[in-house]
Amino acid sequence: MPANTSDPSPLILACDTTQGACSVALWRDGLLASQLHPMQKGHAEALMLMIETLCDDSGIEMGALDRLAVTHGPGTFTGVRVGLSAMRGLALALAIPVKTYGTLAVMAQACGDALPLIVAVDAKRDTFFTQGFMADGTAHGDPQALSAAAVSALAVTLAATSETKDAIALCGTGAPLLADALNAAGVRFSPVDAPPYPDAAMLAAMAAQDADWDNLPAAEPLYLRPPDATLPDPSKRIKWR
Repeated sequence: MPANTSDPSPLILACDTTQGACSVALWRDGLLASQLHPMQKGHAEALMLMIETLCDDSGIEMGALDRLAVTHGPGTFTGVRVGLSAMRGLALALAIPVKTYGTLAVMAQACGDALPLIVAVDAKRDTFFTQGFMADGTAHGDPQALSAAAVSALAVTLAATSETKDAIALCGTGAPLLADALNAAGVRFSPVDAPPYPDAAMLAAMAAQDADWDNLPAAEPLYLRPPDATLPDPSKRIKWR
């Protein structure tokens, strides 16, 4: 059914491409429509088609959009750039604001608030993109790139704030890899049955509750470490005679 374009509530388009899925959502006084496709690569090819299909199926013209929301990391180097580039392009073309949200904070929104929570994404080489959250959902510090030992130390701190003083919830692709370290630290943890990637529908709901859309900073990526790819060493180039 076409959206009521006379509705004064802002029409929000949200997207995420930072982790193992590509997702888009439309929101106006509630979720209008959404799509999510798990994928490890191919976000750049999928995103704009998903946005166009979502708008067409919802009877919404691109020009009717009022606000854009996008995750800006941490995540894969390419994935982070795909979503940001698309939303910055739309913001410029439509002259509407675009606001960034942390990948881990969006993931946390899908996990409930019964216990303090750690969101941990496996970034390889004993590194986890990590952020802690109190039981009421407020962030306990900024996202960080931590070793398993450092995540365990954070878990001990957060567990002490729980009602039982020793328990946390845990989600993300890093959760199964952290089990031994958390057990060794004496922290009881409950894996959360939530997707190991953000969902744009959850992001859209967060954006709809956000009243601060004036004088926004530039939409920039949040990288917690340099990309794995490096430029070749000039000293090792073949020298032709």
